Amino acid sequence: FGGFKPAFCARSSIVLSLEAAQEAFGPRQRPGFSLSVVSTQQGNCSFNVGSRHLALAIKEGPTRIWSSADCVSGTGSLVSALRRGVPTVVTISWNRQTSAPGCTSPARLAPAGTYTGYAVDGSIVSGPVPIRLS
Repeated sequence: FGGFKPAFCARSSIVLSLEAAQEAFGPRQRPGFSLSVVSTQQGNCSFNVGSRHLALAIKEGPTRIWSSADCVSGTGSLVSALRRGVPTVVTISWNRQTSAPGCTSPARLAPAGTYTGYAVDGSIVSGPVPIRLS
């Protein structure tokens, strides 16, 4: 059974959720998040939780300022088997900098303020999680 993986999950059966390690982060703290992937599908299925697929996105108001998928090196692929109702959790931290798709613009340090985190995989998006940077 070594490399056997069940068929991919129906995207409509995937629920993403996000949790921040805390609500406010001091000037030298890196905001950490837990991204949970849960399948509601009957039976086991596979889902790609790799860094090019499942991402943490940070917004300031309506403006997207950073995504963990922007500057991925390597394949960014990691297929995981999911069981109905059992979360697969991926932890991701934000370096408090800005980014752009494909790493096309220079990173700037995000100023102190209120930001919103989301777990994202294409059209699947978690609920918002507000955080404060000081």
